[in-house]
Amino acid sequence: MTGMHRTPWLRVFALLGMSLVLAGCPRETPDPSEIVARVGDAYLTRDVVQELIPENLPPEKKSSYLQKLVNQWIEAQVLAQAARKEGLELSPGEQYKANWVQLDMLGNKYIEQKISNLIPVTEKEIEEYYLANQEEFKRDFAEVHLVHLFLEKRDRAIEKDIRESKSLLEVIEKNYLDQRATPLLEPNGDLGYVIYDHLRPEFKRALRNRKTGEIIGPIRTRDGYHYLQLLDRQPEGSIRSLDMVREEIAARIKLQKRNQEIKKLIESLKEKVPIETHFNHLNMN
Repeated sequence: MTGMHRTPWLRVFALLGMSLVLAGCPRETPDPSEIVARVGDAYLTRDVVQELIPENLPPEKKSSYLQKLVNQWIEAQVLAQAARKEGLELSPGEQYKANWVQLDMLGNKYIEQKISNLIPVTEKEIEEYYLANQEEFKRDFAEVHLVHLFLEKRDRAIEKDIRESKSLLEVIEKNYLDQRATPLLEPNGDLGYVIYDHLRPEFKRALRNRKTGEIIGPIRTRDGYHYLQLLDRQPEGSIRSLDMVREEIAARIKLQKRNQEIKKLIESLKEKVPIETHFNHLNMN
């Protein structure tokens, strides 16, 4: 029920192959106190390295990240300088790709300066989008909305609370069980809508023929004891409610509006500079 997420700061290394080589091109010798690494007459300076450190990099990973970054720069420089000594050069197409990285980064920086990320989206726009695009919000699989509680050992006081309550979530929050770490994928609390076929076999058996609102359990597994409250069932092909997809729709509308603003900006800039195309010079045969 949980997806894998790539750590954002790892993505920086995808850009290093080009950016680090460019950052360390031969130039005037920098202040020795600013030099982090040198290969031949190319230098990697502290200001460059500091700019490449992601803001959300965990402190405990900083040292290994910096070592990897510097070592990657050294290896790239060693290879690039050896290639130059043997007379190797980038082809026009390869040089285009290298230049494109800088053009793209500079263009994006200009867009960020000219177009605000604070794009307003009204409730009316969200509702209209939802009504016009309901097919996009169909469920591919049957889903159930569940509240889940896991106990490694049975607890009579908590079981008494469960028997006397109509809300498993209230019991969980009352006993601070949502703040207790468990060794399971399923946390304590509201799981939201989950795909029925992805549930544990024990959960699926326990949910059969149950009515919404029922609190089910204890369900014994090799991990311990589970309680479930079934809040809703939705069949395959049903449409997700507006409340469920409101944030997703708002994000889509913001992206659409931003892309429209970017298009307008580019068109206005085109009017200010001479632009020519000569497709007849291309050999299309």
